[in-house]
Parts: sequence; structure tokens; C-alpha cells
Amino acid sequence: MADLDVYAAISEINALIEGSRKVPLSNMIMVDRNRLEDLLDRLHDSFGPDLEKAKTLLDKEQELRRRWDEHTEEAERNARETIDKATEQAHRLISDADAAAKDTQRKATDYANQTVAGAQAEAQNIIQMAQAQAAQLVEENEITQRAQARAAEINDDAMQACNRMQQDTVARLARLLEDADGGLATQLDAVRTMRQQLQMGGYADSDQGGYGPVEYGE
Repeated sequence: MADLDVYAAISEINALIEGSRKVPLSNMIMVDRNRLEDLLDRLHDSFGPDLEKAKTLLDKEQELRRRWDEHTEEAERNARETIDKATEQAHRLISDADAAAKDTQRKATDYANQTVAGAQAEAQNIIQMAQAQAAQLVEENEITQRAQARAAEINDDAMQACNRMQQDTVARLARLLEDADGGLATQLDAVRTMRQQLQMGGYADSDQGGYGPVEYGE
């Protein structure tokens, strides 16, 4: 049936409704059932296979929409579960990280305190050792000063003793030479030269090629 028949059937239905009698005290009307059914059959037949195809497509569309809604709901449910699990895992990781950070901070603080305490103890020990060494150096310095003073005294005494011995030796040698001058004619010239050198303070050492002392018995 053509579209024109569809419109005609719809027009006849409208005309049937308009021409029907109203039920008193209500909005209902009295319609000729047979006439109306005949018009509806004509309207249904006018759609024919196209209406069935449209209905099939509509059913498929509704099925697809239903499946899509189910898939969407499942996806949303999975997404919520994933988000919940991720949030729970994130909270757990944050808690574990916070606990690990606090434990690390505590260990670092303990290590720092131990290191500082050890450094302070070592520094105190070094200070005590330095003070002891300084006291020992002061004592050793005093001992050294006393030793140096004593050495200077000994040196002065030795120099004085050496001078006395030199003077005694010179005097003894002078006496010996004086005695030899009277008793040894063969060495008179040498004795006189040696006496002159002694009187002038220029006695020459025999190792330097000069005259040396001659031993005589007293």
C-alpha cells in the first residue's frame, strides 16, 4: 500500500473518532469497533514488510543499547574497582613509605647522635693527650733549661781548669827550659829561641814544623 493509503487510513480513523458519540459525564466516546479494527488492519497492512524491518531494527537497536548499557555498567564497575584498588594500594604505599621514612630518620638520628658522641669523646681524648704532652714538654723544657745551665757551668769550669792547666804547663815548661838552659850547651840556641817565643806568647807547635818541648827530668 502506498503512503497515500496510510494517510487516508489515518484520516478515516480521525474522522471516526470525531464522529463518534461521547459518553455522558466523561471524556470517553463510543466507537464502532468493527470499523476501527478494519481501519487499523488497513493501516497495518500499509506498512507491510517495511514495518517489520523497522521493528526488527528497533529491536536490534534496543538490544544493542541494552548490551551497551550492560557493557558500560560493567566497565564503570571495573573502573571503580580498579580505582578503589589503586587508591587502597596508594594509601598502603604511602603508609609504608611514611613508616620507612620515619624509621630511616630515626636510624639517621641515632647514627648522628652516636657519631657526635664519638667525635666529642675523641676530641676530649685528643685535648687531654695534648694537655698531657704540653705539660710534659713544659717539664722537659724546664729540665732542658736546667741541663743547659748545668752544662754551661761545667763548660765554664772546664775552661777555667783548662786555662789553669795551660798556665801550669807553660810555667813548668818555662822552668824546664830554664833548667835546660844551664845544663845543655848543645841545645842552647834552641832553648833560647823557645824561651823568646814563650815570653812573646808565640810558642810554636812541633806538628807545624817549629820547636817542640824537650822532656827533661826534674
